Amino acid sequence: MWSKLTERFKGKDNSTWHIDVDCLNCGTNFSGHYCPNCGQAVKEYDKPFGFIFYNFLGDFFAFDTRFFKTLFGLIARPGFLTKEYFAGRRVRYTPPFRIFVFVSFVLFLLLQIVTNRGLSTVLDSDLNDAKLGLDSSSVATADSVFNQVNDQISAEEKQALDKVLSKGNIHIDSIDVAKSASEIDLGSWGGAQNIRLALNDYADKMQKELEEEKDPGKRAELQENIRLLRSPEATMAKILKYISYAFFLLLPLFALILKLIYIRRRHNFMRHLVFSIHIHSFIFMVMTFIIGLNLLFKNIPGAISAVLILSIPIYIIIAIKKFYGQSLGKVVLKFFALSFIYNIVFFTVILLASLDAINLL
Repeated sequence: MWSKLTERFKGKDNSTWHIDVDCLNCGTNFSGHYCPNCGQAVKEYDKPFGFIFYNFLGDFFAFDTRFFKTLFGLIARPGFLTKEYFAGRRVRYTPPFRIFVFVSFVLFLLLQIVTNRGLSTVLDSDLNDAKLGLDSSSVATADSVFNQVNDQISAEEKQALDKVLSKGNIHIDSIDVAKSASEIDLGSWGGAQNIRLALNDYADKMQKELEEEKDPGKRAELQENIRLLRSPEATMAKILKYISYAFFLLLPLFALILKLIYIRRRHNFMRHLVFSIHIHSFIFMVMTFIIGLNLLFKNIPGAISAVLILSIPIYIIIAIKKFYGQSLGKVVLKFFALSFIYNIVFFTVILLASLDAINLL
């Protein structure tokens, strides 16, 4: 089936052994398919698009039997691809970094689609008659918080805060909290029809401040805030782009943690790095599958997502055991140590990348 599909894309490729040809790039005379001087292939690209498209995928993603063989090994055999790589059997599989780039490209493409849909739904939702209900415990908590605020702020600060909160039918006095906080009218905030319009109204106010502002630093800050308010989707896209860049930093950091955990083994850093790339590729594939299911089907049982997410730590434990070859007890202990350190590093890097994306660093 696969051979028929590839033949349909490739079309008729009557490649023969070229004898006594001149390279069109450097002029070298040779026989064969590739110039020995510059490496250019003796290929004719004036062919159907399917042929060109297949060759492009093949050059970039190694889109042949190796690709699917690698995907199967990555999913079904934890730690196997890394062992094969350092056993010298590399040509039969897609290179580790190439498969990671491919999977991350698909994942962040789907993430972009999902976030745009969700963000548009939230931003364009009608705020008229929209109300936020709070239960009795929430009201009690709010009452306690407002009591503390009342005790700690001055009369002038209380007056200013009360002026802002009154737009949402909330008053700083604890007596009014119990009466009004149980049903906050979202439609009264700014009088805007939806959140997008409210953000644009706020951006218009900032634009007026910008026209009067003379300080270059404050002007730059106002301009950036206006841009973020007017284009939330572009802001989210930028955050996702920075996060995708951050994962390229997380690959060697994960490998560095592994090297510290297995410092007695005296393994070269490259072994840990290739293992890290394969682990992250699997995690990205699981996340891609979950997002893809949610895009294709509206009501996906939570149990399916839970099982897929649970497969990640199980996969990592098996992969560590297969590649590093220790007892299950030691592997589990080292997995928890690895997870604890990496989660701290992960959330720190992702937070810094997100803040940098919106120029808050």
